[in-house]
Amino acid sequence: MRLRKIFSCGLLHACLLGFIRSVVRAAYVVRVFLCCFAISIAGLLLDTVTLLAQTTDLSQASLEELLNIKVTTASRYLQCAEVAPSLVTVVTANEIQKYGYRTLADILRSVGGFYVTYDRNYSHVGVRGFNRAGDYNTRILLLVNGHRMNDAVYELAYVGTEFLLDVDLIDRVEVIRGPSSSLYGTNAFFAVINVITKSGAQVDGAEFSTELGSFGSYKGRVTYGKQFRPFQVLLSGSYYTSAGQNLFFPEFNTPTDNFGVAVHGDDDRSRSLLAQIETGKLKLFAAYSIREKGIPTASFGDLFNDPTSRTFDGFRSFDVQYQTTFSRDWSLSLRGSHDVYTYNGRYLWKDPNIPQPILNLDLARGEWWGGEARVIHQFFEQHKITAGTEFRQNLRQEQQAYDVQPFFMYWDDRRSSLLGAVYAQDEFSLSRKFLLNLGIRHDRYSSFGGTTNPRLALIYQAREATTLKFLYGSAFRAPNAFETRSITPGSNPTLQSETISTTEVVVEQGLTHHLHLAGSGYYNRINNLISEYTDPVAGRRLYRNLDKVSSKGLEFELSSKWLSGLEARASYNLQRTIDRSTAQVLTNSPLHLAKLGIIAPLPGKHLFASMDSWYMSRRSTLAGSSVGGFPVFNFTLLSRNLGEHVDLSASLYNAFDKAYADPGAEEHIQDALRQDGRNFRVKLTFRF
Repeated sequence: MRLRKIFSCGLLHACLLGFIRSVVRAAYVVRVFLCCFAISIAGLLLDTVTLLAQTTDLSQASLEELLNIKVTTASRYLQCAEVAPSLVTVVTANEIQKYGYRTLADILRSVGGFYVTYDRNYSHVGVRGFNRAGDYNTRILLLVNGHRMNDAVYELAYVGTEFLLDVDLIDRVEVIRGPSSSLYGTNAFFAVINVITKSGAQVDGAEFSTELGSFGSYKGRVTYGKQFRPFQVLLSGSYYTSAGQNLFFPEFNTPTDNFGVAVHGDDDRSRSLLAQIETGKLKLFAAYSIREKGIPTASFGDLFNDPTSRTFDGFRSFDVQYQTTFSRDWSLSLRGSHDVYTYNGRYLWKDPNIPQPILNLDLARGEWWGGEARVIHQFFEQHKITAGTEFRQNLRQEQQAYDVQPFFMYWDDRRSSLLGAVYAQDEFSLSRKFLLNLGIRHDRYSSFGGTTNPRLALIYQAREATTLKFLYGSAFRAPNAFETRSITPGSNPTLQSETISTTEVVVEQGLTHHLHLAGSGYYNRINNLISEYTDPVAGRRLYRNLDKVSSKGLEFELSSKWLSGLEARASYNLQRTIDRSTAQVLTNSPLHLAKLGIIAPLPGKHLFASMDSWYMSRRSTLAGSSVGGFPVFNFTLLSRNLGEHVDLSASLYNAFDKAYADPGAEEHIQDALRQDGRNFRVKLTFRF
């Protein structure tokens, strides 16, 4: 997003924070925490065995739950995940609380086949071995209650502290793997992520939440939700601040650069507001967020150890949705929305020919509105037809980059655009065991033309607990305003869409009354990948349809749930993603991903312990080196209904202080960026 790259609370809070800081300074306390947790787990295993032995009717515990998770994202209507035309993962509010997830990025780290790279500014999501350093998450589609959140300039999907919502307001996250342009159009390239918010009835009162953590972090939230006849309302406001860390970068280890230590350059502040009203058929959603982030890495050649360099991101969203059912077999959905995105990057750099540092401003503003109409009809109990139309008008797609003093305008790009689309899907029961799902969508852009993308799924239910899915689909990603920006006349001719075609086989099997196994094998073929290159005439970085990539892999996901409260999930991914022109594995692409999560009830009422861990194998960097594989373990203790109205949790992240790094991007001098060591969070939630 940095455009110059192509050129050279209250007394209680204070008391709690002081107490926690004094405790954490003592190293032995960390050891005690880990030892206590280990003892708790050992006791848990014994207690769990006893508890399970005492539980009656375990045969009805949870297999039905595991096999009949309901999702809306895969086909745009409610259906069982086992017959959805995709491999689906659902992360619930219960898991978010018990695992101690702080951001949407934390949630996605737990999903099989997904991994997250953090460059000390934004979080970048990788899927099935594809996560180019510096990628803006443009190849995943992010939805909130089915409403598109990718912006109109960079088409960036926010998943870190810059995300629009507080994670405490999330009811569930539905993750749909594979291409879904047949229903959603652009950005639904590798996956669709739909974040579904809680309702006012679910909150049912007032909540106040406060949390303290490492690096001078504090967060506060106030929420009110209630069911009134005939409507329900949800109102919430959140504030987050972090002083950040003093970070050491050996690439700047000189006396003039403070011996490589960036002091107070990693700060992070955000705030958000949400208002949601539902009346049964009508749902109004309005949200606002703003985030300010310091950049300690001195990216894009900026001055090191100077707090001036930082980014500001703002998002405003309004969405209204009307859903009704008429006759017995018809349903209608209408949606209208208006969104505004703003970006302000401030960077301080030094020109050797000018004595004073130069302030560079990087600005963007996107404003867009759109609408959608969708109808669903059931024919003869065999066909379920979905048909819809969608349009989006980008009112503003503005970008500026200039130095303040001496003034120099790099470019001032202002444009608007229009998109229209029609789509249809037929879910057809061939027999009691065979289900055929066919979908197709045509998108027409005012900027580059049209594209058509199909999806085919044959779903075979061999037995009650066995489902096979044979999937094929294609998707596209349209070039965005940032990639097609005009630097000089004729400098960046029209780009074409990236395309992907995917063939996949999915097997879902209920192993016992408490275990569910899902596995898939897939092959992706990507063409016309939009990539940066240096123009040989202008000597500047531009975008072209240059690369071709293929990816193949196997993934397995095992999940378990018991009446006792014991839950577990594990996943493993073997993946290989290569550049077809060079046969080389892509940078930042791990061969192996493994994840394990366990939630267990402890002796006592409403007390839980959890472990969330993942392993990522070695990844290559842009400089031809590599960052080593690493395991990370996170632990959380949660007490629910403490005093009937209070939840208390304590989390320890990267508990064994594993030193690991993510590959840097082209704007970084650093080939690898070290990630956070051991850190903690304590959280209190009061309900009234």
